[in-house]
Amino acid sequence: DSLETVQTEVFEAYKDYLALYWQMVEQAEPLTEPEDIQRIVKAQKDYDQYSADRDPAHGLFSSYFGPEWAEQFLYEFLFENAMPLAVSPSQT
Repeated sequence: DSLETVQTEVFEAYKDYLALYWQMVEQAEPLTEPEDIQRIVKAQKDYDQYSADRDPAHGLFSSYFGPEWAEQFLYEFLFENAMPLAVSPSQT
């Protein structure tokens, strides 16, 4: 049955995943070169911008809570490194 599958196969796979994750964490070495850090910060900003521009829940949040709240939630909480592509009339 499905519960047995979760308890035996899925849980075992999850434990294997966690063991490998912790192994990677233990072996990780911090980056100290400014170029490496800048590259990572840029990648995070690019990810936030990409995600904010395409967020599928933005329309839903706008309809439930209003466009101003949705914009603030999107750009100040979910993707704080992103910038709105256009300024809405309420923000001018």
